[in-house]
Amino acid sequence: MKNIIYLLLLVILFFSSIIFAQDSTESLAFKNKRPKQKAPYFYRPDLAYQIWQKFKLTQEANAGDPLAQHELGLRYLLGEGMPADTSQAVYWLKKAADQNLTSAKYNYAILLINGIGVPWNPFAAFKLFQSAANDGMVQAQYVVGILYTDNLTVRRDFNLAYYWIKKAAENDYEPAKEIIVKLEPRTSKTIVDSLLNTSGTPEEKNPIPNSSENLTNSLGLVFIDFETLSDSATTITDSMLVEDINYIGADSLSKILLADKLTKLNQLANKKNIDILSTLADNGCPEAQTILGRMYEKGIYFNKNLIDAAVFYYRALRNDSPLGTNLLWKLSRETDLLESVRKQSEAGNQIAKFVWYGLTSINFDNRIVISDALHLLDESANAFYMPAMVESGLNYYANRFGRNNVEKGLNIWKTAAQLGSNEAEIRIIASRILDSFGDYNKSEDFKKIKNAAETGSLFAMVTVGLCYEKGLGTSQSKPKAVNYLRLAAQRGSRFAYEELKRIYDTQRPGDPEFLLSN
Repeated sequence: MKNIIYLLLLVILFFSSIIFAQDSTESLAFKNKRPKQKAPYFYRPDLAYQIWQKFKLTQEANAGDPLAQHELGLRYLLGEGMPADTSQAVYWLKKAADQNLTSAKYNYAILLINGIGVPWNPFAAFKLFQSAANDGMVQAQYVVGILYTDNLTVRRDFNLAYYWIKKAAENDYEPAKEIIVKLEPRTSKTIVDSLLNTSGTPEEKNPIPNSSENLTNSLGLVFIDFETLSDSATTITDSMLVEDINYIGADSLSKILLADKLTKLNQLANKKNIDILSTLADNGCPEAQTILGRMYEKGIYFNKNLIDAAVFYYRALRNDSPLGTNLLWKLSRETDLLESVRKQSEAGNQIAKFVWYGLTSINFDNRIVISDALHLLDESANAFYMPAMVESGLNYYANRFGRNNVEKGLNIWKTAAQLGSNEAEIRIIASRILDSFGDYNKSEDFKKIKNAAETGSLFAMVTVGLCYEKGLGTSQSKPKAVNYLRLAAQRGSRFAYEELKRIYDTQRPGDPEFLLSN
């Protein structure tokens, strides 16, 4: 029970939300469909020091004992037997890491890669993880393998990723076993076999006993493959859509859905769950939008309606969902959707008009030109169909299709927000914060946009990350910026990944191992 309390303390104190931690795309990488990896953890190899009195432990640490230094650092980190003091924790963990203690190198790297008590530095963290991996620490081997997939810290190398993760898997590290089969098709068997056969046995500088003592939660390392997700040949299963609920946000309404331990779409078919999904979708949550679209497509809970399915898929696509793009493409190719859209549009159906515009705007339907599609969008928006109003406002605000009128875009969003559109309200708030339009209270707007991120909005999540980076409405924090952008990228946002990469590049050292291109 006491160990569980430690875990919860770290979750609350250092990560604010477990999925807002490190690392990213293609580690932002297997969203195909993202294994629930519960690693890595702060590592504590020996609990014998727990019985020591504080003065004795401090005495030994001051005398230079790296095990005592490591234990003292962890105690300060947890507030165990002494007041919590992050600066002291950092001091002692670094002391132990500098003496080449494997577990200390690993734990200090966790502080660096999350910016806990130290400046955020994923590059210094990588070197420490690499050193611990060379010592034979399976958790570090797993982390190094994942970092070779994301093309953020070091150049992507699937052969090296496979090599390190396979080592961890061979030592019965469960998260490694989950991902190794997904990496194998991307590797060169000849190169991997050569690496494995010539590497030998790592030097055991510090014996690492087996321990189930996990003192903090996941760094959020997953492998997201944008290309696989958007590939029309990829089969999107219902279980993949349900699993996506895990990635909406720790503080969102998704927690209620997760409590039901759902695995299939038909398990969502009750009013309580539909109300939650509808609220999430209205906030701009692409995971909820794709689930509702699939339910309309298959006739689960709702009467089967391909046009309504297409609306939700298009909205998910607009919110950076690769799955929404995939599902909308297949729906437009494998059904009579296109002809149904034409007939119902000509009969005055405003929803069908919006869908026809949407399919044309992304070149899924080329039967009409974009000017005619924009006319359909205008008709739908003028009839106060809110998804059309949000889309129309975006076109004017972002100068899409030659519609360059920021004020008009904002006014359309304001009308939609007054009619109850949460997506429109979120975009208005983001425009005030990021582009300084209109009078506003920065801190209050930041609170609103952060709440929107925590209740499903992917767009809000990206905005929060940028706010933390620039100090807009909140204190500036690069680690928090990285964490929010990472989670947004894990949810499928290419824009978030590019922003994440930009932040990494601002701090990238000149060492050849960290250069991403020749």
